Amino acid sequence: MISLRKHIDEHREAVDEFALTAFRSSLAAIARCGKRAVPPLGQDLSRKLEQIQGALQQPVSTDALTAATKRAEAELALWADLAVRLHEDNEREMREIVRAVANAAESVERRDEKYTSQIGDLSVKLRSIASLNDLAMIRRSIVDSAAALKTCVEQMAAESRASVTELSKEVNHYRDRLRESERVSMLDTLTNVANRRAFEYQLQARIEGGSVFSLLMIDLNDFKSVNDRYGHLAGDDLLRQFASELLRQFSGDDLVGRWGGDEFVVLTTCDLKEAHARADRIRHWAMGEYKIKTANGTVKVPLQGSIGVAQWNGKEDGVTLLARADAGSYDAKGSSTRATRGAA
Repeated sequence: MISLRKHIDEHREAVDEFALTAFRSSLAAIARCGKRAVPPLGQDLSRKLEQIQGALQQPVSTDALTAATKRAEAELALWADLAVRLHEDNEREMREIVRAVANAAESVERRDEKYTSQIGDLSVKLRSIASLNDLAMIRRSIVDSAAALKTCVEQMAAESRASVTELSKEVNHYRDRLRESERVSMLDTLTNVANRRAFEYQLQARIEGGSVFSLLMIDLNDFKSVNDRYGHLAGDDLLRQFASELLRQFSGDDLVGRWGGDEFVVLTTCDLKEAHARADRIRHWAMGEYKIKTANGTVKVPLQGSIGVAQWNGKEDGVTLLARADAGSYDAKGSSTRATRGAA
């Protein structure tokens, strides 16, 4: 027993480090699952959990670990409440659509019942004409009945057109709302470019389409230092500005998206040579000095990034293509780091 306690004491630091690493990994996994489960809320959850992970650096005191655990629990509880509320809002919108269609159906049914009664009365009147002996009265009754039937048919046609018009307005209104909801769900809430879900959908669509396209993966260098020095709100401001500049470098046929954190992706309809030219354009126009808002005012910060470029070879899946572009970005970052050290 003494030797066991001694062994635990000797390796306690390693055990603590392992547990801390596991805790950080769990937070990262939760963030990824949050993005996939509820994309409109996932980015904010990921950012907050990243902040918690950043605070968990060795050595970590028991109080700090307890505080980080409570904060993570609070953020997850808030995210769950917001997810439930979003789900309830979507359910309510769908119920409104169903209710509008049901009301229209009931309106048609009531109209048909009304005119069924009128036509039935007219039929009884027409049958009674047969028992009349006065030809002039028969003629007058037929003319009146024909006029009543014509009026009834015209009213039915007018009400049908009005009902169809009103129903079309209702359907178009809710269709527009659903389209807007779908559009928002495909956007990154921070930068207003395509989110990961939209990117993965478009990537698969382009692969299935079979046309030539290339993928650019952009990893901003030393972005964490901006967050550490000026705060996450300043970092968010920088991400928004960079995303806006990045959008300006591409046409409507291309897709600019945020992969996550400080990583961006672009799907562009061109071959590898042209994709490299566009990467150079990003380095020239989208990289450089930015003015960002901080708690103490506006400051200028330099921004550079590593860009990996890969053209789809016509056979590979999206995961393989992403891996090739990511490897190119990693190599570019390594070359940039070595060049910086050499200059120093």
